[in-house]
Order: sequence, then structure tokens, then C-alpha cells
Amino acid sequence: MKKEKLIIILLAITFSCSNMETIVDLEIPPHESVLVLNGRLDTDQQIKVLVSNSVGAFDLFRPTMVNDANVTIYEDGTLLGNLEIDLNDTLSLEINDGDWSTYSTINMNYYKLNYIPKKDKSYLIEVEHPNYNSISASTYVPDDIDLYNISIDSSDSGDRINFQFSFDDKSNVDNFYSLAIDVSCTKTWDDYWGYGYEEFTYDGFVEMNSNDPSFPINNIFEGYSFTGERVIFTDALFNGQQKNISIDIFTDDFKYDDCDTIKFEFATFSDDSYKYYNSLSEQRSSGDADIFGGEVVPVYTNVENGLGILISKNAQEVFVKPN
Repeated sequence: MKKEKLIIILLAITFSCSNMETIVDLEIPPHESVLVLNGRLDTDQQIKVLVSNSVGAFDLFRPTMVNDANVTIYEDGTLLGNLEIDLNDTLSLEINDGDWSTYSTINMNYYKLNYIPKKDKSYLIEVEHPNYNSISASTYVPDDIDLYNISIDSSDSGDRINFQFSFDDKSNVDNFYSLAIDVSCTKTWDDYWGYGYEEFTYDGFVEMNSNDPSFPINNIFEGYSFTGERVIFTDALFNGQQKNISIDIFTDDFKYDDCDTIKFEFATFSDDSYKYYNSLSEQRSSGDADIFGGEVVPVYTNVENGLGILISKNAQEVFVKPN
């Protein structure tokens, strides 16, 4: 058996052969609980992370929030300060109780520091608690990505708006991107009786349509392979190359000329994010692995002496039609 291949074995395995039954009892070593750190550093919001504890696969206990840890953060080696727990900011998580029919809720509170992470900076978070081994995790916030060759075509009777743009992907790095288009539009017209005008406003994200091969396939019946308000994709097909993207937007409620503001929300993620989400996707796609086969795919973690993940995101707003 390869060392890297993890097989989960039940406490008691029952084999039936004719009328004979053999029960094998296995001693499972007790699980040593460790600290778990989870967080994402964004360039558009203050720093906040979650701290909890781990439980064993066969334990009857549930993970719980650790609300009295000492959480410290550094930027490029310089101390920024301690993160303090905010009991008014609660995240409620649902977990399965084991039979896939009942769920329990775990309430978690964020540790926060009123500081916005900066692009092109490295961050280290250390967590200490008297009942656990200390843990640490680091991540790097990527620099901006320049979008260029931005073009807009609204000549198709005004019902379809096509956006195209390009950017250069950094070579020798696994990159991870997200894209959404945010608009603010106001349409006015004379009312039916001619005594005034009616007004329609739209403010928010619009549905994008694309056949870009790097986008996930979620819609193959309407002429586009991807449809959605936000797309997340990797550079697996264009690593280190110029990437050209084409997006179609359809609307009956407003036209391009009705919009005061149109902006791309374009984000780049750290390579930790790439490794984490890729491993999570592979684990989910591998399906259930029973005791006689299947290979468990471990989810990537960058937490030293503990579990969890610390990733980062550089969120950019690129205005293609400023107000």
C-alpha cells in the first residue's frame, strides 16, 4: 500500500460467507485536536479569519469555534497587530450529522483587524492558544492585472452588447481569475398619454454569455457554453500567454446608451487559492471511496501544524464607461 494513499477503515468490518460471519475489531488511535484557520484576504475589505478546532473522523464531537486565541498578522515581515474577535459578526455553518438527513448548525465568529490588505504584499498569520500547538499560515496578494484592447459593440439592434478585452497571464505561476460586469442604467420614455415620462432603472450585475474555452461549461442549449453573473476560471489553457475574452450581454430593458456606468469586476487570486480550489474540485469529482477501493484526494492546506486555508484575492474595478 502506498503511503500517500489513505484508506478510511470502519471500526468493525463484517464479512459474510454462507452462514459464517467474522468480525474484525480495529483499534483506531485517538485524534489529537489541532487549531484550524480559515480566511481570505481581500483588497476591498478588512482582514477577518475564522479559528476553530479539528475533530477525528470517528469522534462523536463536532468542531467548535475557538474564541480566546491570540491571532497576530504581519505584512512583509512587519507586525500589523492582533485580530480581535467580533461577537456581532457570526457565520452559521450547517454540518451533516452522519445520515444525510439531519443537520446541525455551528456558529462561528470572525477575528478582525480594521486594515485593508494591499496588492503585491505578503501576509503571515500566527495563532496561539494554551490548549493547542501554535499554527501559522502565509499568503501573497497578487499585483494588478492590466486589461487592454477593451472594445464594446452595441450595434446589434441594441439588444446585444459585446465586450471584448485582453490581458497577459503571468508565466510559471498557476493563476486563478474571476469576472463580473456591474452596470448602472436609467431608461426614460414618454408615458402612454404624453403628459410626462416613465423611468426604469437597473443597478447591479448582468448575466454574461460566452463560449470561452477557459470558462466552465454550464449551458449548452442556448448557443453559449457559459451563462452567469460571475465566472471563475484558471489559466490552464493559456498559462503565460495573452488571453482574449469575449462576452455577450442581452437585455430588453435597457440599451448601452442608457447606462451611465459599466465596470468590470476583475479579480486575481493567490496560487494558494488555485491549489486549494483545484484539490477541492478533484476531491468532489472523485466520488465516494469505499473501504475496498477509490483514492481519497486530500484538500490542500497551507497552515503549518494545523488545518485550514489562508488565501488572498486582488479585486479590481475597471471602468469601461465611467459616470
